[in-house]
Amino acid sequence: MRVESGYCYKKNEQIIFKELADGPALIDPYRRMLVKLNPTAQAIWQLVDGAHPAADIIVILQNEFAVDARTLERDVLSFFRDLIKREMIE
Repeated sequence: MRVESGYCYKKNEQIIFKELADGPALIDPYRRMLVKLNPTAQAIWQLVDGAHPAADIIVILQNEFAVDARTLERDVLSFFRDLIKREMIE
C-alpha cells in the first residue's frame, strides 16, 4: 500500500479520539479496535484534516519534534499506512 505525500488524507468520522488513563487512543467502535497513540502519533492525528497533505504534516512535525528528518518521514508514512489499512483515514 502506497501513501501519497501530496494527498490530503481525512479522518474516518466514525473514529473516536479519547484520552484514556494510560494515554491517548483511537477507537473504532464498529470494528471494536483500539489504537494507542504516542505523542508523535497524536500530533499526526490532530493534523489529519483533509487540508494538510502528508508532506506538510512531516514538515510541521519536524519543527515540533527533535528527530532526524528521514526517520520522521519513515515513521509518519508508516503510521499513515497503518491508519489506511485499519480504515481510520481515507
